[in-house]
Amino acid sequence: MAMRFVHISALSKLRAASFALSRGIAVFEMTVLTLTASTILIILAQGTLLFTRASQVRNLAHLGSSYAAANPAFDSTTIKNYVLQNATGIVGANGSSSLNVTISPATAPRNLGSIVTVTVAYTYPYNSSFGSRFFGFTFPNTLTSSDTGATQ
Repeated sequence: MAMRFVHISALSKLRAASFALSRGIAVFEMTVLTLTASTILIILAQGTLLFTRASQVRNLAHLGSSYAAANPAFDSTTIKNYVLQNATGIVGANGSSSLNVTISPATAPRNLGSIVTVTVAYTYPYNSSFGSRFFGFTFPNTLTSSDTGATQ
């Protein structure tokens, strides 16, 4: 048997090393892009949850002020119970225990044309979201909205 001499040129060695290096760079780039995209998606999800809760709190404050303005003989406890009964979704979870409703003025009956303000504050726990600080962004844990109406 004859021995065969195989000559590998420097150029083919360079090509093989370049191919292995490019595969490693591609894996690194994919990892960085995946982590970046995941971070952006998580921040967008947190913002969406925050916006949804803020909209629900704002709607509850408006609902409460409209109800108080249309019913000037009702006291603040009745108005508060009405707002809490209409709380739905995550804001109304656990029997609306995360909601704090205040009515100003708290006296009843209110005179015709008097102003009534309903303030709704919602405090949500961090276990149902991503926390108050996430990648340098600070998210509030209490959302407050007020709405004013005049009695009819």
